[in-house]
Amino acid sequence: MENLNDIFNISLDDFKEPEKGGGSRSVFKPDSKGGKEGVYKAVVRFIPWHKDVKKSIMKKWSCWMTNPANNESMMVDCPSTVGKKSVIQDLYWKFKKSDSVAEQKLAENFSRRQKFASLVQIIKDDNNPDNVGKIMVWPYGVKIFNKIQAEIKPEFGDPHNPFDLFEGKPFLVHVTTVAGYNNYDNCRFATEKMAIVIDGAKMEKTAENFEKIRKFLETESPDLGVYDFQDWDDRVDNFVQEVINNSVPGGRAVSSLSSAGSRPAATPQIQSDEFEDMMSSPTPSKPASSLPDIKSSSVNDLDDLGSSSSSFDDELYDLL
Repeated sequence: MENLNDIFNISLDDFKEPEKGGGSRSVFKPDSKGGKEGVYKAVVRFIPWHKDVKKSIMKKWSCWMTNPANNESMMVDCPSTVGKKSVIQDLYWKFKKSDSVAEQKLAENFSRRQKFASLVQIIKDDNNPDNVGKIMVWPYGVKIFNKIQAEIKPEFGDPHNPFDLFEGKPFLVHVTTVAGYNNYDNCRFATEKMAIVIDGAKMEKTAENFEKIRKFLETESPDLGVYDFQDWDDRVDNFVQEVINNSVPGGRAVSSLSSAGSRPAATPQIQSDEFEDMMSSPTPSKPASSLPDIKSSSVNDLDDLGSSSSSFDDELYDLL
């Protein structure tokens, strides 16, 4: 059962990386091709997922696979996401490390990308003004993820929780085109903090507003859960086996597919907090470990190439 009280008691620990050892109408997809003069500008603020604040940043590894026998293609979630043995991951590294050029090329068929998704409220978007005020799902890649992590655990200065409903900073979206791909180098967080806005009003920390926020998030938030790791059913299991059979020499000898897509353990329910504790947002003092090496979430984006140093138009939008 979901605990809506958790949206007022969000810790930075909920969004830090663990130490090592909806429909299209509800999706925010800023594309430079849809912006003015080839630049897509918008202002959003990140919103916690009321069903499980610890999953306000969905993360998973996925692989776009194609059956060479009939060109059927499918995006397949990699079981390595939940710590399970993965034939996709195993075959990729088997061929990637091969001395054979042909096998190294074959590794591309099993290349995974890490994908992310979060809820955002649209604060300003002249490209799609009807979306202003709405909560939408933003599927994004590693570059945006790293910008979020830089706020949560900065190298210098105080940490900032972008998902805090009252202390979160707006995020300035500025998407350009580089070599024909969307580029997010110029996106950044604003300096000023801004509370969540409902019906044009910035919410304050009152009991009345707490209840208003709960209802708003519960009724207006798209289901972020569909962006979580999806267990393999028989159809996916059979599809992966067919891809292997038709693309890997001796592919029919590859086994253990049934266990590769096994269901992960259930996520423990979040314990309830007292109403008086809702307004606190503790800040951890211990830094998290370094981020893992991750890849792009979309072939349309160059967000896996790392941020480059570039100037940003300080007059992008007049936010406040």
